[in-house]
Amino acid sequence: MMQLEPMFQPSWPVHSYFDSPLDQDGQNIDFFTSEEDHEFYSANAMDGLDDVCRWLCDDGDDVQKMEEISSDSYEWSPSISKTSSDACAYIPYVTPPCMVDDLMEIDSQTGIENLLTAHAEAVCSGHPELAKVIQKHVCQLASPVGPVLERLALNLFQCDENQEKDYIVQESLRNFKTAFRAFYEIFPYGRFAHFTANSTILESIPTHATSIHIVDFDLCEGSQWPPVIEAIARINKTLIITSIKLDQDQDSKFEQTRWQLCNFARSFGLNLKVQEMAMSQMVKTMDESKLVSEFIVFNSMVSLPHMGRTRKTTQVMDFLNIAKWALAKNEGIITFGDGEGERTNDTDFPSFFNKNLAHYKALYESMEWGFPSYLNEGRMAIETLFVWPFVNSKSWFQKWEEGRGKSGFQKDIGLKGVQLSKENLNEQRELVNEGETPYGIEIGESRNEFVLKWKETPLVRVSAWR
Repeated sequence: MMQLEPMFQPSWPVHSYFDSPLDQDGQNIDFFTSEEDHEFYSANAMDGLDDVCRWLCDDGDDVQKMEEISSDSYEWSPSISKTSSDACAYIPYVTPPCMVDDLMEIDSQTGIENLLTAHAEAVCSGHPELAKVIQKHVCQLASPVGPVLERLALNLFQCDENQEKDYIVQESLRNFKTAFRAFYEIFPYGRFAHFTANSTILESIPTHATSIHIVDFDLCEGSQWPPVIEAIARINKTLIITSIKLDQDQDSKFEQTRWQLCNFARSFGLNLKVQEMAMSQMVKTMDESKLVSEFIVFNSMVSLPHMGRTRKTTQVMDFLNIAKWALAKNEGIITFGDGEGERTNDTDFPSFFNKNLAHYKALYESMEWGFPSYLNEGRMAIETLFVWPFVNSKSWFQKWEEGRGKSGFQKDIGLKGVQLSKENLNEQRELVNEGETPYGIEIGESRNEFVLKWKETPLVRVSAWR
């Protein structure tokens, strides 16, 4: 695997938003550090990944050993992989002959891929016992430190070989902030979705609007909104951000995000209002209030890798239906980001399963491509926090059942596309360094959608509607 320097740099310093805005005396600190500090941080973006790597190492000797590993060979760890088959047995840190290694890997990957397809067919045809037998054999072939398909296969099922997962998760969660910064800044998935949506929102605001109201389906850490806050402050308009309450246990996280966003806004002289509402409360509020000179934005980002979680299809549909109802009588826009690739109405589960498998295989490959080989433990921690939650055979089957017979979110509720600008497209192409990396940007048929692709596989879709 090639060792690469980070190719994606944020257009604004993410670390300054997540850092505390107060010094030791309780005084406000400007969120944006000095230009010299920002340049230093951009030049050392991989430091975050080095930190992630060290979470799983007990001493400096382990780090040194990893750095001595050849970038052309896989790293196999006997302390992690407890059992394995002939195709993925423990190999000491001695590179075997290339031809033998390649043949072993091809044989292992082909066998796993065929078994995964057979498992999906067994589930679809109602043969649970056969599915369990296939699953057991897949787990024997897979390894948490093997090639992409082996790691995917291991995470699809609850395998005995994956028994260290809980430990890795707990260790990674202890350093979530560092991991989030590294993941968001180094990889383009989240920033592509956020920047595309934000540019479209700012380009769509009419001059006569005095207030902008953003209704966010899944606010998370609030990482999407600092650039919008800064832009709104410059054009001297008011801003309200409403977070939809989807879980009962998200109150503490919302309060932290609200505090960070409001403090960030105050550094630009903007009196931002951040509130939280259930969807039913949102409908009642909009029905009772008279919206004068207010531009409404309904923003939905679903299953983007940095979010580390999925949402129910029914929740997304309810949100979009509310948005359609509200925009029928008010001026506004819907921005929709989807990190699960292409949503299709597959009539059979194996077809849906294979498309999901191809999507997450491409995601794993794109992450691996951007990691130096000596940071394999760091990559594992990143995968644990931000990718593993999406890779589960049972949840894939549930999603297939939810979406079966449906044509797609936007078509189901009859939305009209908003054409995305050429300037927006050029910004996204520059973001992913198109032409010089395996990443590319594709334009949707109606020109209201941009698609981030890894080679030929869609990773993230972003569209605008009204």
